[in-house]
This record gives sequence, C-alpha cells and structure tokens, in this order.
Amino acid sequence: MLTPQEVSERAFPKASFGGYNMAQVDEFLDLLTADYTSLYNENAVLKSKMKVLVEKVEEYRATEDAMRKALMTAQRMADELVKEAEAKKAQILSDAEGEAKERVANIRKQAGDEEFRLSAAQSATAAYVAKVRALHEQELRYLDGLSQLCPDAPVSQADPVEEAVEEIDDNVQRPGHGRRHRRESKGPGRPGGCGGPRGPVGHCRVPPRPPGGGGA
Repeated sequence: MLTPQEVSERAFPKASFGGYNMAQVDEFLDLLTADYTSLYNENAVLKSKMKVLVEKVEEYRATEDAMRKALMTAQRMADELVKEAEAKKAQILSDAEGEAKERVANIRKQAGDEEFRLSAAQSATAAYVAKVRALHEQELRYLDGLSQLCPDAPVSQADPVEEAVEEIDDNVQRPGHGRRHRRESKGPGRPGGCGGPRGPVGHCRVPPRPPGGGGA
C-alpha cells in the first residue's frame, strides 16, 4: 500500500504534445494526498486498535479457558465429594442397620432366655407347691388316723398337732419301743393315756409314717 508521502512525491514525465495541465494534476494530487493521508492514519489507528482488541480477545480466551478448566475442576471435585458423601452415608446407614438388627436379635434372644427361665421357674414352683400340698395332705391324713386310733384320749392343753408331731418323731426314732411323752401315761382314763390299742408300755400304737412324710 502506498504511503501518502509516496503519492505526494510521485512525478510524471511531461508529454510533448497534448499533455495534462500540470497545475490541475498537482492540485488533484494534493487533494488525493490529503484524503489518502487521513485514510492511512485512520487505517493505522484501526489496526492498532484491532491489535489491542485481538490481544484482549486472546487474553479473554486464555482467561476463559482457565476459568473453564477451574470450573471443570471444581465440578469434578464437587462430584467426587458428593459421591464420597453418598458412599459414607450408605456405609453409615448399613452399619447402623446391621448394629440395630444385631441388638434386636440379642434382645429377642435375651427375652427368649428370660421367658424360658420364667417358665422353668414357674414349672418348678408349681411342682414344689404340688409336692408340699401332697405332703401336707398326707400328714393331715396321718394325723386323722392317729385321732381315730385314740378316740378316748383326753384333751390336752398343749397343741394336739405339736403332740402328734412329737409322738411321730419319737416313734420314728425308737420304733417298737413306744414313746416317752412329756406326761407319761399311767393306764386308761389317766391324763396322757388313751383308750385305743396299747403298746408295750401302755401307749397307743402309732401307725408307721407314710412314705415321704418325713420332710419336704
């Protein structure tokens, strides 16, 4: 591209015949030089501005790329954090659920064991109560038999049950030899005697204790 100075300094040879008017040509060249100078300067300014804009655009593009990379990195880190948090949450929930199931199983097992113990204790208690009741009824029948054997015995001030127990214990300790009462019997009609069948020393014959009547 020609510069304004080149246009202004351009010279044309003079023709011998029929040439252009030199004054008009110079005037036109001056006008053209002025316009061309203005356009040239404007073009130079625009090129300079364009260069600056291109540099800015490149800078913006670089910044945009950096920002895009930063955003992508941040997005990737966020995704990883979310994924890790989800995995931890699932692990915590799984552990808590497993621990809860284990505790429930242990509690149910303990409840079953306690229920079994309670049932066994109830059964043992019921059996013991039945045994004690049976022994009690057996002792009552034995005492009733004693009262039938000695229908004429005088009423003592002492507890008849206690006397019967002492009599049974004495008879068990010395079977076949009678017993020594706190108040010895001296024959029928005397205190401490009885009108039933007598033993070797004048006491009532006590039937043997039924099996199992000696204790609980």
